[in-house]
This record gives sequence, C-alpha cells and structure tokens, in this order.
Amino acid sequence: MLASGFLAMGPEVLSFEKETARWIGRKEGVATSSGTAALQLALTALGAKPGKEVVCPSYVCSAVLNAVLANGAKPVLTDVDRDSCHLTPQLVRKALSKRTCAVIVPHLFGRPAPAKAISRLGIPVVEDCAMTLGPKGVGRQGAVSVLSFYATKLLTSGGQGGMALTDDARLAGRIRDLILHDNRESYRPRFNLQMTDLAAAVGRVQLKRLREFLRIRKRIADRYTKALGGTPEPARAWFRYTIEVNHAKKMAASLARRGIEAKPPVFKPLHRCLGLDPKRFPATEAIWKRTLSIPIYPTLGRAEQDRVI
Repeated sequence: MLASGFLAMGPEVLSFEKETARWIGRKEGVATSSGTAALQLALTALGAKPGKEVVCPSYVCSAVLNAVLANGAKPVLTDVDRDSCHLTPQLVRKALSKRTCAVIVPHLFGRPAPAKAISRLGIPVVEDCAMTLGPKGVGRQGAVSVLSFYATKLLTSGGQGGMALTDDARLAGRIRDLILHDNRESYRPRFNLQMTDLAAAVGRVQLKRLREFLRIRKRIADRYTKALGGTPEPARAWFRYTIEVNHAKKMAASLARRGIEAKPPVFKPLHRCLGLDPKRFPATEAIWKRTLSIPIYPTLGRAEQDRVI
C-alpha cells in the first residue's frame, strides 16, 4: 500500500468500499472518516435539516444524537423494548409525524433489531450497524446502513473510520458528493470526511478475518452463557456481552478491584442528555441502571475468561 504513493483516498479506499458492500450484500459503499460522519452524511442525504424530525431510541450512544443535531433536525426520542433493548414498529409509529424524514434503528450489542418491520412504516430507515455485523439481514433492510470502524468495534480500520452502504446509486452519490469538498463547480457546504488509503488497507485485512473474529467472540460468549446460566443466542455477533444486576455500580467497582473492567454499555441515555423526563422512558431507565458490559474480544485468553467468570 505504501509503495503505491497514495496516503489519502485512493485505490485502497475504493477496494474497501466494494469489498465491504459485497460482504454486507449492498450495491454501493462510501467510506468516511468515522462512523459518526457516515451517519451524519446519510441523514443529510435523506433530507434531515431544520424543520425535519428524526426518530431514534433514547438507549443508544450520543453519536446518534450528535449526527441528528449536526443536520439541524429535531431528534424525537422513543423508549425501547425492555427485553431486546431495541426500537419496535409500535414505538416508532407513535413517534412519527408529517415532519419525520428518517428513523435511526441501531442493532445494539451484536443483536439484530427489527429494521425490516420498521421500514414497512414507510419512513426511510438508517440502520446503525456500528455494533453489529454478521447476522443474516443486518445492514440490508433500510434505505441506508452505516458502519463504524472505531478501534473497539467488530472490524477496525486502524482506530477510526466508517462507511455508508445502500442499494440506491443516487443516495450513494449524494453522500459521496458531501465528502469531496474541493474543485466543485457548484457550491454547497461540503467537508473533508474521506477515509485514507492507509486506514482502508487495515480495514481490508480486518474484513478478511471478520468471520474468524466473530467465531472467536461466539466461543467466548458461549462460555460465559454456560457459566452464568443464560440462554444461548445463536443469531448474534457478540460485540458486547451484557449482564443485568441489581447493583450495577457496586458490581463494576467490585470487578475493578480485581482488575476487570465492566461498565454500562451506554454511558448516558439520550433523554438524560437532553434533560427530558425519565418517566417517559421507563424501559430505557431500567436497562441503563442495571446493565453492565463485561470483557469480550478476540484476544481474550481462556485464563482471563475464567477470571471474569
């Protein structure tokens, strides 16, 4: 890659886009500098702007909120299903209005969300696949899907990076137009949000090993599940292994004293970021207060797994 002379966006990025789109089952891919950038640009391409609304769950990381607000649109937050932690068609339907331009559907912690069913409501769905790659159908059910290649994700491109994927060539073209800011005949605000060839080269190698990484994560998750008396979940990518406990903060502190990091997988729900009434989001509140993520990653050794258990 270094011998090619390309460090910024070049042939490695184009190859990474094509290979990732093929892996997911999409026709078009546009690589970006981060997953947040991919989400923000996808919303822009779908018409998110002042006066428009974007429906999203409260139980998700703040990057989702940032992407909506960066477009000047209004975030319309909903609660989630208590068991799955996901949006449902019923919850989304209640939040729709004539101003809704998109619904963001995160596939949380490696578990597929009902994006296809939500798409049937007739509003463009943005699948947030930052935490989930691999399960059947994930990334192919919405108008556009976005990936994150941050350092801790299932697949990384060297620390940062993201991608927007779609079957709509015009939508992909609008997104690509927004990351190429110079030498343009017509002016509109555009930004330098391209992925570098160096990052893409790392991502291409990681993509070739992704199925292997997923198998390793599943083996670790199966050990945890067996030891903790849980029920196996076969259709899951195991980005996170989460547990519910009555006293999450005390449990996290106890594990920390033993050199084991465990923390809430969502630092703060979006309704708390915006100062909304917690009573409007009972399931989100219950999940947030009781859920911890324990270590799971491909290089976690068996002895380390035993310590966690």
